[in-house]
Amino acid sequence: MFVVRMTSRLLAGLLWSVLLGWGAGILSVSSVNGEFLPSALFSLTFADKFIHFIAFALGGWVAAAALRFSFPSLPVTRAILTAIVLVAAFGVVDETWQTSTPGRMGGDQYDWIADFLGGIAGALLTLRTHARLERLITRP
Repeated sequence: MFVVRMTSRLLAGLLWSVLLGWGAGILSVSSVNGEFLPSALFSLTFADKFIHFIAFALGGWVAAAALRFSFPSLPVTRAILTAIVLVAAFGVVDETWQTSTPGRMGGDQYDWIADFLGGIAGALLTLRTHARLERLITRP
């Protein structure tokens, strides 16, 4: 099996880049006029909340992983809590952003709760995946 090796610094930079791309992607989707979104998506009771949860779980995972590799001496609990706060704050930005998008409501507290819970789940997932990422790092 082919395994890519990199420095811890390079991996951290890659994770931060992915996090920035994730945030840009979220804001891009939030900028889509409501007329162009599939109405079937919102007719299902919890489909919208599930999508928020999954999207923000990804953000929570990437944020926590980026923090853990950028600041290895930072206690794991602090890195995870910081990631959760960052992703939850971004959820507020996203909901606020949607209020200025035509055809979108935004400001939905239940969307934000799904964002927050997804961020928690994703950040906690690093407890299970960090060791796998560690294997990508070359040691001197």
